[in-house]
Amino acid sequence: MFNAPRRGAGNLSSSAFVSSNTQSESFDPLASSMPTSTSFGEVDPWSSIPASAQGTPQRIGRDDDQLNAEEVSGLMAKVEGVSAREGLNAFLHDPPPVYVTLLDSIIPNAASSIPLSSVHRLLASSRLPASTIEKIIALTSRESSALSRPEFFCALALVALAQSSPSSPVSIEQLSSSLPNLPLPSLSPASPPITRGYSVQPDSGWDSVERDNPPQVNGSDGNLPQSGGLDLEAERGYWKRLEKIEVGLIAEKEGWFLQKYRVESDRRSTEPVSRRYSDFVWLLDCLIKRYPFRLLPALPPKKIGPDAHFLEQRRKALQRFLNMLVNHPVTRDDGALNVFLTEGAFEAWRKRTKVSTDEESASKRLNPAQEMGIPSDLEQRLSRLRDNLPTLLNSYQKLVTIAERSLARLQSANADASRIALSLGTVAESLPRCCYKDDERGCTLCAGVGRGLSNVGESWTKLAEEGDKRVSASSIVMGNIEALKTQRDLYLAFRDLFGRYDKLSKDSVDSLGKKIETRQTKMDSTRKAQKPGWEGEVEKLVAATDNDNTTIRNLLARRVFIRACMWHEMSLVFHSRQAAQTTLGWRLFAQEESTASHVIAEVWDEMAERLKSMPIE
Repeated sequence: MFNAPRRGAGNLSSSAFVSSNTQSESFDPLASSMPTSTSFGEVDPWSSIPASAQGTPQRIGRDDDQLNAEEVSGLMAKVEGVSAREGLNAFLHDPPPVYVTLLDSIIPNAASSIPLSSVHRLLASSRLPASTIEKIIALTSRESSALSRPEFFCALALVALAQSSPSSPVSIEQLSSSLPNLPLPSLSPASPPITRGYSVQPDSGWDSVERDNPPQVNGSDGNLPQSGGLDLEAERGYWKRLEKIEVGLIAEKEGWFLQKYRVESDRRSTEPVSRRYSDFVWLLDCLIKRYPFRLLPALPPKKIGPDAHFLEQRRKALQRFLNMLVNHPVTRDDGALNVFLTEGAFEAWRKRTKVSTDEESASKRLNPAQEMGIPSDLEQRLSRLRDNLPTLLNSYQKLVTIAERSLARLQSANADASRIALSLGTVAESLPRCCYKDDERGCTLCAGVGRGLSNVGESWTKLAEEGDKRVSASSIVMGNIEALKTQRDLYLAFRDLFGRYDKLSKDSVDSLGKKIETRQTKMDSTRKAQKPGWEGEVEKLVAATDNDNTTIRNLLARRVFIRACMWHEMSLVFHSRQAAQTTLGWRLFAQEESTASHVIAEVWDEMAERLKSMPIE
């Protein structure tokens, strides 16, 4: 289903993480038998259920403005003829500029889906009857919680049609027959709503602190950096000094289908750079070869013919990927990472530059204090973490799935609130007309009830808008789904680290020792026999033994360095991030939910106050 990039760590057996009974309730779909290169497996990379079966009623926008066959048949159920379908489809694919301006006025940043409450608010400024607005939204939204861009443009076209021909029925058939001479809609978009306290940036003192000594391209100065040692004090409060990376989708594709991403750091460069997915793969391959015993995040998978939902989820995953790298105490100073984040002509740089991929242990050395700081029971401590990783992964995957379902339910509830407001507007408009009192003064009772229903509908509109603000905020801040995924990514990174550790920490010290013993026996027998030319043969054996002894010393030093890396990653990086990310994420989530509860309570209180003036008899 998904094609993930190859990882340098090779394959990792799942025996260390899951039992043979994969049908048990505690089975972790992310810890099943799979290569560590995929990490996500044959499931939605950001959810434990397939993306196509999330069961959410909301519409997910696509990466193009072209209606698919299902939408064409839905929007044009009453239109016959290929030319009519093509004409409407072409119009919605390339609408007049004012259509795009109206879209940007309510949903900036070229969003691919537009919340129903925002559409309702915009269409309410058309001065059309409430029943007509309700019909237009019913024709275009088809029971979804959001409109795609083509559906939104279709709604605007229907508004223009209704404004130009008030007496004619609003329908897709009438719209198609009016093209291409359709007038422009007359709408007055409201100012962007106030966020009313919803946070879009962490407010926990995440300030910026510049670092000295810019990174080198090949990443090493010969010594283990200060941040690479077990300096716990140096990493205290790290969450206040986080570098922030923003990854955005670039609308223009490279070629027919290659999606490009805009990458921007708040510290390293003033100009954003453009990167392809293959550039991310290159970066991860370099880092795995350089830092095989460090916590490195996994890349999200590839997919042929991705839709906008997949691309958006992958964008967020790539953003989490880079933010984890730039805030790791060792990889943040890597030269290849720095070039990836700052070099404008990245492809040309890769072609002309040979980047070293030597393992970290080949150029960095431990000081005596760092060697003495490695606990003798390191393997037992690692084993304890290894045994508990499946439970943590399984639990966080459930939390992510539940949070996504909750968000989908919130989006559906917002759409229902908008539809309630639409129907109430229609009732408020129709109620006075059906009164039996047929005189010039009209019925004050029915008129008063109609005004009351209009006020109730306005309150439901506010509820829908406040709900959409919550949805927007929860997709930006670290207090909800992204925080859970960031924490899950941390556990995935350590699981992959264990895989590389099991495979790459093996060396040939024992076999070289046996070769030296065999060679020593041969040298003794050669000296004893003293056949012609025996001195030269002994010299060759001595030279080979010296080379093997040097190799053994280097491998033994590598063993110690690997142990130091594993201890550093577990006791400093993993330990501090596990605590800080969890605490800060839930703090912000609780703050947002508290704010949302107060805002919603204010709307209900306002509704109750306005209902006091609604007549009864």
